[in-house]
Amino acid sequence: MAAYLETATTTGRRFALQILFVPFTARSRNHIVSTLRFLSRALRVICHLALALLLCVIINLDFTGKVDADDWSRRWLKRLMRIMGIRFVVHGKPLAGGQMIVCNHVSWIDIPLVGAALSSRFVAKSEIQHWPLIGFIARAIGTFFIRRGVGGSKPLLEKLKPHLDQSGAVVIFPEGTTTDGHDVLPFHPRLFQAALDCKAIVQPVALRYGLNPAGEDIAPFIGDDTLFAHVVRMLKSPGLTAELFYCAPLRPEHYADRATLARDAEQAIRRLVAPAVSFKKPALLERQAHASAA
Repeated sequence: MAAYLETATTTGRRFALQILFVPFTARSRNHIVSTLRFLSRALRVICHLALALLLCVIINLDFTGKVDADDWSRRWLKRLMRIMGIRFVVHGKPLAGGQMIVCNHVSWIDIPLVGAALSSRFVAKSEIQHWPLIGFIARAIGTFFIRRGVGGSKPLLEKLKPHLDQSGAVVIFPEGTTTDGHDVLPFHPRLFQAALDCKAIVQPVALRYGLNPAGEDIAPFIGDDTLFAHVVRMLKSPGLTAELFYCAPLRPEHYADRATLARDAEQAIRRLVAPAVSFKKPALLERQAHASAA
């Protein structure tokens, strides 16, 4: 009897230990895997940034004009997306020639994502040009900078027009800030004036991000999130899929003012990002009125 009780007690303890420690072991295993993934990707990103610095030096020292900075930056960004485990799918085809590409803004990931998908230059806030490392790279690849506030867009427009006249492509995020990716904020119409003045096609591009394999929506960079914390989460994540949708291009000769052009670009992207919201007519019209007044 005593032997039976001892055996039963031992069996019960083992069962209890299994219940208590199996979940803990699974969590530990996941933590170890994500940490190793982070360390591996972080090391590769650092090496890739070192390569970027070398390429920027070559671009700055090129006096022959034979170095295609746009092509180099695209190749570098495509490699960065692979290192970070971000897979992107492109729907549709871009047009050739000078164009203003407008996108909804979800995260800092949008910039390398769009840059990896097509050869173009970007418009960024002026503060970025003074950031260590990132500012140097941004200046080397020909990024256009805009000063926020009243009158900040006028100097930028003067720089964008020659670029568009020479069949260049430029990417802007006219929402002016990031969102959770489930809706589109009103587009600020000021920069659309460059497309009208240069008769450049406006190409709306809708960006959508899926969930990672763990079912988490980690792409949005919003609220109180810090860049460092968000980068760490991205490097730890098993992977992410992004989609780029080329909407129907908007031809400037069909528009008399920039506000209408901005509104149609906004609607085209919203129909893909948040189709349900597109049918909320009163709210949509109110938001468009605010955008037109900007």
